[in-house]
Amino acid sequence: MEAARLLCSDYEQMINRGWRRSGSFLYLTDHSTSCCSYYPIRTHALTHQPRKTERRLLRRWHRMELLKDPASDSPGKLTCGKRLRIVLEPAAFSEEKFLVFERYQKSVHDDDATRPGFRNFLCDSPLVYEQIGNRELPHGLGSYHQCYYVDGRLAAVGVIDILPSCISSVYLFYDPEYSALSLGTFSSLREIALVHQLHQTTESIRFYYMGYYIPSCPKMTYKGQWRPAELLDLVSLKWIPIDSCLERIRKHPVFCTFDPYVSSLNMVRDAISDKLDWMPVLSPSTLSENERKKAMDLTFHIGSPRSPEIAGSMLSLVSKELQQTVLQTAASLGLELASRAILLL
Repeated sequence: MEAARLLCSDYEQMINRGWRRSGSFLYLTDHSTSCCSYYPIRTHALTHQPRKTERRLLRRWHRMELLKDPASDSPGKLTCGKRLRIVLEPAAFSEEKFLVFERYQKSVHDDDATRPGFRNFLCDSPLVYEQIGNRELPHGLGSYHQCYYVDGRLAAVGVIDILPSCISSVYLFYDPEYSALSLGTFSSLREIALVHQLHQTTESIRFYYMGYYIPSCPKMTYKGQWRPAELLDLVSLKWIPIDSCLERIRKHPVFCTFDPYVSSLNMVRDAISDKLDWMPVLSPSTLSENERKKAMDLTFHIGSPRSPEIAGSMLSLVSKELQQTVLQTAASLGLELASRAILLL
């Protein structure tokens, strides 16, 4: 799904239903067809305590004069040393950022980068900046680049969304010359510290969202180390402490619900050949009869927002496929958000 304009509060509703974004493209994994599971993950940033390896990294940065003495800082504060400068700015293209991304893509992913691709992927965002009266955020909630400069040179850029109750990490890219600095780990610590910083004047900001936790992918399981962590149950849409989820994931590696009272006969996948009866967030089966009727009142535009509105009830008469699209829209977005959206087919 591609979005043109999206309120930060609406996008937060969506990520609490399993959605993520890449540029202006919004996506939701269909576990009934995917080969592995993707569970949204977040941590309670205000109670996070750095582990031994993270404290060791901070001490190394201090010895390199990138940080002032980390031992003198509170857990939510990292003070730049004389060699480090961190700038938080609205997400926007610059040639300097692109050149860092180009080197990163070639070195880390053995892939070429283009300026249009970089702009679409990491600069464009549908989020509308919303003022919240926080002096730390003159532009308000929205999409930002957190730029890390070492000795005056751009070393890394963290792409983040600042939402009503969280910071959502989108991506990080860095100059390969600085790979020894463990910029991925440090940027996460810095983003957690930013939650603390913003919480001082905007108390609702408390969480750090890290995207998807993918149990079968070693490069993604590290996210579970940022405790106290929670995974989103894609059946109940409730956040569950990760320790309560891991054993069930081990038993049902392709997909599972974390609710022990939900039958595992039709709500898990244990092998690629298994078929999940329905994907909860996408399935019209989650809608009550009353909600299905309300879904038929949703209005859609064909091709352009300037085209005439067509009610979901009319589309459902055209074909079963369009009826399914109408109901899936209501199920995946939630009726309240879907009723306010300008929906294009």
